Formats: sequence, structure tokens, C-alpha cells
Amino acid sequence: MKAARTAVLGAVLAAAAAAACVERMTAPGNCPDYCPGGQVTLIDSLLATSISRDSAFRGYVLPNQGAVMLAADLPGIVDGRAIFRFSAVGQRFPIKNNDTTTGAILAGDSARLTFFITRRDTAAHDLTVRLYRLPIAIDTTTTFADLSQAFTDSLLRTVNLDTLIAKPGRVDSTTGDSIVVDTTNKRLFVSLKLDSSQARYVFADSGKVAYGLRISADSLASVAIGKGDLGPLLRWHIVVDSLGTQVKRPDSTMAGPSARGTPLATFVFAPPAAPLDSTLAVGGVPSARSILRVAFPRGIRDSGQIIRGTLILVPAAAARGVPADSFVIEAHTVFADFGAKSPIVLDVTRTDTTVIQVDSTDTIQIEITNLLKFWQTDTTLATTLVLKAKYEAQAFPEIRFYPSAAAAYRPAVRITYVPRFPFGKP
Repeated sequence: MKAARTAVLGAVLAAAAAAACVERMTAPGNCPDYCPGGQVTLIDSLLATSISRDSAFRGYVLPNQGAVMLAADLPGIVDGRAIFRFSAVGQRFPIKNNDTTTGAILAGDSARLTFFITRRDTAAHDLTVRLYRLPIAIDTTTTFADLSQAFTDSLLRTVNLDTLIAKPGRVDSTTGDSIVVDTTNKRLFVSLKLDSSQARYVFADSGKVAYGLRISADSLASVAIGKGDLGPLLRWHIVVDSLGTQVKRPDSTMAGPSARGTPLATFVFAPPAAPLDSTLAVGGVPSARSILRVAFPRGIRDSGQIIRGTLILVPAAAARGVPADSFVIEAHTVFADFGAKSPIVLDVTRTDTTVIQVDSTDTIQIEITNLLKFWQTDTTLATTLVLKAKYEAQAFPEIRFYPSAAAAYRPAVRITYVPRFPFGKP
């Protein structure tokens, strides 16, 4: 009996001891030696002087290297004109389809010029294109001033695209021009018919020709014209000598033997981009980039859990243009810091972006959480940021930010993080 009472008493004491060391959710723990000695703390820190040795560089993407040709009529801002040259047809041409027999080319009967407008400001009305004949010697070094005479006295066609869109079937039965509106991709496919005087086949040049495009509208006008697969195409209708008989060879297919692409497609503009100064320029033509070096506190980099990081930039001047010219800028990390030649990390998980609105001077905030976390993975990485336009040399506007030398408006980084948790000592 005594042994039984002893056993029961021992069990009760064991249970009580166990209960004394159980942490209760609704009350403080009973074993402080085994409980955390602090609580989670969220810190929001503005690193107002963390950026230094910042600078801007220009010339990364030139007009001929861009993915589009730019044309604009922005008085007081920029006058841009697309220029392109078509490859030669040659001096002989197949007499029949799917036949290797050729005849000497006698003349160009007519031609059809097609091109895509890949971006436009839909708020501008009476969008008009003017086609000019240019010297075939144009190249990537040709300047706006070099073509001033040609853009004065060599006008071939003037076409109001809004008027053409309003016509039945979007076809002008008088001129033979037509237009297709791609509402999905927001593009215009323009097709212009040229007669023999407008598409002159010069035997000595083997049919090589060059053209330029200017635009205008009832307000500020700015468009992008496709290159490459969406570039201008010229399809000749040719007069061929077939055993002493003249034969007209129309070519109705886009990829037919008379279709010619553009080995040169670029644009010229005036005035040229303003020289770089102490501000941080991004965008424009030729494209500009800015480099910012960030002092990343070791207490945060080594042990903090980053919740959010934001780069704060104050525009020194608004980007100028039309709303359609708003553009995206990216913040990239670099593999190594070599100044203007720093190779950037092209990885979406290590890149952050924001949109630059034309004519806005609002403070710009770029979320750089991904970049800061990337720097935490390797403490040997250079904590350097590169700001660039996402699509370089595809829009005239550029944005300029105040540099670190401007104390009142300098770039800054805001970091929200959780410091290392102070666990209790067992």
C-alpha cells in the first residue's frame, strides 16, 4: 500500500515538473533560460549618403544599331527623320516565274514601298508621312546637315495616314496606297505605290535606291518605324528584254525575286543630344547610362533579412517628348566594376525597372530588393548599379537625375530589413 502511494506521488511530481517547463501561448514562458531573449524588429533605414562616385556615359547604342528608326516633329525639342537604302536589283532579271532564263532590265515600271509604324501617339491627328529621294551614298556616318538639301528639293509623296485609314477598305483607289491597322500589336502597315519617276531604276546603280521619311501631325508627332523583319521593303515592277520584246514583270509576293530589303536603316536628327554634365543621364540617342556605387552597410549585408529596398532619384529635368515616348529604365547589377565598360548582369531576377513619364518631374523610386539580396549572396560582388533604358536608342527622350554632389537632391537608398534575431542563451 505504501509502495503504491509512493508511485502515485512520484507520477504527480513528474507531471508537475513537466508542466512547469511548457511554454504557454497565452502567458509568458515558465522557462526563461530556454526562451528567445528578444523580439522580431523591423527597421526602415534611409541611407542618404550611401551613393557616391556616380557618373554618366553616352554612346552605348547608336542610331543605326537601334531596333527601330525614329521620326519626330517636335519643335524646340528634336526633328528626326528616318533614312534607308535598298539593295540593288541587278542588271538582269528572270523573264518568267520559276525560270532561270533572264533578260536585261530595261526600266523600272513602278514599285511598291511598304513599312511598319511600330509606335505612334494616337492622340496626334492628321499624321502625315512625306517620302523623299536620297543619295544612294548615305551610310551610318551621314548627318542631318548632310541631307538638308535632299529633304528640301526631293519630295516624292505626301500621304495623310489618318485620311487613308478613313477610306473604304483603307485603300486609296486613286493612288493605289493602302494601310492595315494591327490593333493587337498597335502597329500600322503602310503600303505606298510609286510610279517610274518616284522609283527610278538607274542602270549604272543596278536599281539601288535610297529614301527618307519625315512626319508631321496637328500637334507634336513622334513615331518608330520598324527595322529587320519589320523593316521597309521595296517590290519592283520591272520591264525586261525577252528576245527583243519588252516584258513587264510585276511581283505580287512579299518574298518575290524583285523584293529588296534595307542593308542600311537608320535615322538622323537635330539638334544632337546635349553634352553630358554632372547630372546622371539615362536614355536618349545615342543611348546614355549612369553608374552609381552604393556603400552597403555590412551590418545589413552580412546578417540582415532584407524585406524591401528602394532607390530614390530626383529628376534634374523632365524627359521631353510626347506621351508615346515614355520609356522604361532598368537598374542592373554588374559582374565587375570597370566604370563605363562595366559588364551588366542580364538576369530578370537581378534587374529592377520603372517607367519614366514624359514631362514629369516627380521623384523616381526603383525597387531594388532583388539587387540588394543578390549582393548578400556573395560579399565579393561590387555593389555597383547601372541605370539604362530598357530599349536603348528607341526613343529620343532622356531623363537626367541629380548626382550625389547635389547634397539636397542626391540619390538615396531606403532599406527595410530585419536585423539578426537575438536568441536566448540555453
